Amino acid sequence: MGKPMGTPPEGHRQRLRERFLAHEPGALADDALLELLLCYAIPQRDVQPIAKLLIQKYGNLSSVLSLDAAALCSEEGIKQATAVLLKLVDHIRTSAERPAASKKKASSESGQESLFIEAWHPATNEAEPSPTAKAGPPPSMPKPKPRGVEVFSKSLMKETIEFLPLLPDTADLDELREFVRPRFHYSSETTRSRRVNYVLKRMFPRGTPDSALMQFARLYAGQQELRDVAFHRFCQAEPLMEKVIDELFLPAIGAGTVKREALRAYLKDLFPDSRSLDDCSQAIAEALVTTGIARSDRQGIYFAYRDIALPSFAFIVHTAFPDPGMYNLASIESNPAVRRMFWNPDRILTSVYELRNRGLISKVSEIDSVRQFTTKYDLAGVVGVLKESQVRA
Repeated sequence: MGKPMGTPPEGHRQRLRERFLAHEPGALADDALLELLLCYAIPQRDVQPIAKLLIQKYGNLSSVLSLDAAALCSEEGIKQATAVLLKLVDHIRTSAERPAASKKKASSESGQESLFIEAWHPATNEAEPSPTAKAGPPPSMPKPKPRGVEVFSKSLMKETIEFLPLLPDTADLDELREFVRPRFHYSSETTRSRRVNYVLKRMFPRGTPDSALMQFARLYAGQQELRDVAFHRFCQAEPLMEKVIDELFLPAIGAGTVKREALRAYLKDLFPDSRSLDDCSQAIAEALVTTGIARSDRQGIYFAYRDIALPSFAFIVHTAFPDPGMYNLASIESNPAVRRMFWNPDRILTSVYELRNRGLISKVSEIDSVRQFTTKYDLAGVVGVLKESQVRA
């Protein structure tokens, strides 16, 4: 009798475990880690498609683990026991960030508060209440950090902007990793590997290199257009950067400055137990300064609305609206990814018309209350047109 459909290849799970224990670079990608984790919850099914779909949909492993149980269970192939395992891992990793005193307090309170415990049954991928579970409200917990938002301690934007135009044409992330690692100027192999992973995960958050970004980087090496797009990808990969811009920097655009002490206080409010806030504050400032969006000194970070570079505007528009089609102009004028570039909002509509004039989008319509624009390329297509226009010039 043949194997049921969807059964993983013979020995595949063992190879996953062995590659992880050997610290092979590909085994540490987000989709590979999630696949290995799912193996322990779903024993009789190929879980690789589930892992890849979740990473593609939510961007990275941290975001998947940060989903609540109900959201996880709404995904195809994820039942309650699988959600319990993923939330258990999420709880362990977030608990590890708290100081020892907080852990001790939580432990002492656990004997006084009622707990909800679920028993996991891998054979059926179902969960049922433990016989020892008690009725009553769950224990009080520390204020949760924002979903999917993590502290980061390095921006690495300088290295990112330097290496992007040099990357070889390949869809193999491991090949890119091996190309970049020896070119990083750190004496420690461990440090080089860790920082290469940061750069590649931020620029290629889906775990697969995309030729559109690499081609764009070669077209605009050393120019503001590349710095814009690198910053855009950085924001996509680091939700904390998006949150800081939306809640701290853009509201202060009139004043044109955010004091460093105000940035640290903002981070302290989000992550009261973190010991990396000084590093994180510095990394945020470096990301803004290195990409030409702001300048800084020891007291503050200074910024203002900027002129729009049309090629990077085209790249980000086609990232935000990836499928050729008709869209409301208001959706681009208010688009968060566009706003986070600190581009002058009064120039956005003019720039959309300029995209049309250069053949990068097909149409712009403003008739009475109807305001629409129509795209005709995907991201790779619009980068191809930018390349052709450079060749003709």
